[in-house]
Amino acid sequence: MTINENKSYFNRLVNGETSLWVVFWFWFIFITFLIEVFFETIFMDSVYAQNRDSYVELIIYIIITIYAITIFLTIFRTANKYQGFKLWSFLSKVIVTINLFFSMNFFIEVNKFYFYDDYDLEKEIESYKEQLPIQVDMNATLIDIYKEKHTIYYQYQLSEVHLEDENLKNKFKKQIQDSLCADPNNLDLLKRDYILNNNYVDEKEEEIINIITDKKACGDSIYDLEILNQVLEKQGKI
Repeated sequence: MTINENKSYFNRLVNGETSLWVVFWFWFIFITFLIEVFFETIFMDSVYAQNRDSYVELIIYIIITIYAITIFLTIFRTANKYQGFKLWSFLSKVIVTINLFFSMNFFIEVNKFYFYDDYDLEKEIESYKEQLPIQVDMNATLIDIYKEKHTIYYQYQLSEVHLEDENLKNKFKKQIQDSLCADPNNLDLLKRDYILNNNYVDEKEEEIINIITDKKACGDSIYDLEILNQVLEKQGKI
């Protein structure tokens, strides 16, 4: 087959002038299957997967999305010219439309992963929300978590905890803030100017104490704590 014949075939293909059966089962189903096999079994095990610095995953998804759009238009053109069983023409359009919908959604998610700083954080919060309520310890249960702008709100329900005395409240607040400031994950959030709003309620969901923590609450030692954590991590102690 000559180069001109190849060009002629692909011109007829994208213009919907070839067999709907071939376009659907080979160019759509089979090629899409090969792409999925490559992506799931080869690429996801590579060093490039989920790596913001490489942009390889983004480039691959751009190619996949372009292909999804191209095959969508090709099948629609081919199905519109199809002279056979009309239900087959209709079903091919429906299936390729669903495929395009999922491809576009995946492409949007990948873009968020690369270009939206809060993507991982919001995904983690969504994961926590699906597991609520979460028993934190004998006396505290996390019953709600959400994010608004640069503030993350946590709501805990306390049982058999009595903080009527102001001194006890202050001691409890200090313990919570010291714990938050010592946690590497919270340190990362605080240094990115996030505010951690911890609201504690009783069994009737009436507020007991509200503790707001920002990087100022952790003092100037916030960066020293990070260095210490890195040293301990290298030594295998955390």
